Formats: sequence, C-alpha cells, structure tokens
Amino acid sequence: MANAPEPSREEWIRRLREIARQDAEELVPRPGFGVLGLVAPVLRPAALAATGQTNGEWESVSLAYGDPTAAGGPYVSITTASGPHVVTTEAEAELSRAIDSERDRVADHAGVDDDEPASPPEFERARLPFGEALICRHGTVWAARVAAEPGTVVTITGRGVAPESIRLETVADLRPYVEARNEIIGQLTERHRSAAPPVLEPAEGVAALRALAEHTLDQHARMRESARTPRIRAGEAGLYHALWRRAVREQQRVAGVDERAADEAVTLVVNHLGHLLEDAAWFADPRLRAAAIDETLRHAMLGDDVPSLAAQQAWARYWSARHRWISADPADPRASQPSAEAWLAAWAAWAQRA
Repeated sequence: MANAPEPSREEWIRRLREIARQDAEELVPRPGFGVLGLVAPVLRPAALAATGQTNGEWESVSLAYGDPTAAGGPYVSITTASGPHVVTTEAEAELSRAIDSERDRVADHAGVDDDEPASPPEFERARLPFGEALICRHGTVWAARVAAEPGTVVTITGRGVAPESIRLETVADLRPYVEARNEIIGQLTERHRSAAPPVLEPAEGVAALRALAEHTLDQHARMRESARTPRIRAGEAGLYHALWRRAVREQQRVAGVDERAADEAVTLVVNHLGHLLEDAAWFADPRLRAAAIDETLRHAMLGDDVPSLAAQQAWARYWSARHRWISADPADPRASQPSAEAWLAAWAAWAQRA
C-alpha cells in the first residue's frame, strides 16, 4: 500500500472504465459456454459479479441484478458454471453456501447483518420457468440450481423476488455487464470511504500489531473449526482495515521506515502467524503460542534479538522465495515451489527449548 494521494472522483471513474475496457477484451466474446442472464423481473443495475478461470479457460461467470446496497432486495445473482469442475452430487451443500454468500454480500455492501433463522434450510424440487430445479429456501433468501446445456450448471440466488417469477436467457454481450461492474465498485468504494471509521481500543507500538495479529488468528481459527464458512458481519471489513492501517502507522513510527516498508513488515508478520496456526502442531499449546506471537511481534517492530531469531530469519527467506516463485513464469524449468521445511524445523527446535 504505497503512499499516494487520493484520486479525484473523475480520475477514479476513468480508471474503472479503463479496467472495464481491458476486462471486456478478455471476456468478450463470450467464454466457451452460454452465460445465462435475467430477463424478468427487470432489475437494475445489471453487472458482472464474479468470474472464474483455470489455466486461462473461463469456467464460471456470475451476473448480478438489483441495487447491491438494498438489504431487502430485490436482488438476483446468476452463476453459469461449465467444465469438468462442475459437481452435481453436492448440490444441497452448494446451495447452502450460495445463501451464506448472499448474506455476507448484504453485510458487506449494505452494512446490515441478515441473521439466518434458527430453523434449517428447506429443500424442494420444482418445475420452474427456467427448468427442473433444486431449490433451497432459508429465511428471506433462496437459491436454486438447474442443469442447462450439457456440462453446465446454473445457480440462481435471490431475495425480495420469488423463484417462480425468474425468466432467463443467454446473454448476447457481456461488455455492458463488465462496464457496470466497475461503476458499482466505484460507488461501493465511495460508500465505504464515507462511513464512520470503527472505534478501536487504544493501542500503540507492539500492542497495535498484536491487536491485528490476534484478530487475524481468531478469524483463521473460526474458519478451521467451522463446518461452514464463518459469516461475515457488518463492519467486519472496516474493522480489519482499521486494525491494519493502525499497525502500519505504528510500524512506521517505531521502526522509522516509510509506509511501503511498514506495510510489507505487517504483511510478513500476519502471514507468518497464520502459517504457524496452519502448519505447526505445537502452536496449539497456549504457552508456546503466546511466546511465539510475542517474539514475532517484537522482532518485526523492535528488531529484538529474540530466542526464535533463526526461525524468524528462515520465515523471511521462505516468504521471499515464495513470492519469487508465484511471480515466475510457470514454463521456466527453474521455477520450483520453495520448501517450508527449514522454517518449520527452526520453529520446532525453538519449541523444544522454550
């Protein structure tokens, strides 16, 4: 996050339109399958919501219809997915995930928590105007799944509109959807910018970095322990951004570095602790976890010569090599994924002594 002046509204829109033009050149003409869009009811705006690619091949395209900031809708999203990755045996689980994603979208875009009801989702099969569908209804949100052309599955999610009223057709030109997407991104960004920042508990120096680290580890832990992806709560993205920006400012102040270097240091720390949570069994020990976090934070911000110095240095080498590998040409025979063995071994040795 390099230090740069905020662009004007006109410059922001100009950049978005240029991005839309570049994206349209890649996505238009259509991918190798028919992308379905909404004919009725008529909802505006109509925009590209998401895309998926594997090895340069388009595998999914999601279109969204309706005001994304209206918590109650009407709002409909349609995802057309095609290719060998399409799974038909986990339809109920995928529809439940689609409903979770819609609730997360409302929390992020509209700033409203759409709490799910205590009763479980209800599933039914019904003949709808767009085909024989499996429908999942849960509270105010529903999702439906239907097979389209061979090897293609369509998932529709909606709120504030009945699935029986949905009419679909193949989209002839995706360019307007790409352009509308970037306009909406600009509007949502302006909305987030104008929102009141969250109130944080006071913290300076290492304490500010610790608050960010603990918040991030808590999020990771929730994801590991949950059978479903944990729900995004309203304001959660703003809270994380505020914690991150404060940690970067304190890293600048204490370490005497510029914003770019401070941001890189914070990134190094957050990813280091996240990987320890995922890859080091000893990190589950509360005593070792607390010591590892403390040493990692003090080494990063204060430059302390901590007992885990060898592990800290091994992580920095591994993280740097990993970035070089990600940026390398896959066709380059010298490009091989770096091993985390030395880093994990250094931490294991530390854990035995601690």
